[in-house]
Amino acid sequence: MSILQEIYSGGYCPCETAEKIPPAVKDRKWAFFDEIEKRFGIEVIERHWDDLCEADSARDYANFREGFRLGISLMMELL
Repeated sequence: MSILQEIYSGGYCPCETAEKIPPAVKDRKWAFFDEIEKRFGIEVIERHWDDLCEADSARDYANFREGFRLGISLMMELL
């Protein structure tokens, strides 16, 4: 089955799951960081911030890579 047919039939499943975070969940995430800052101080967040950003970046790169792979696969099918 071609990738176009898989997408059309609903059978396409990307390798990496794209993460779409609803605004309410994002708000809770930032509320969590605010609470951590209040209880433990900004130093705790600053100490771990780079690791948190690296994890987000790795997820974003995996999603970008899957989207790129999908785009190339679709173009190859059209040839």
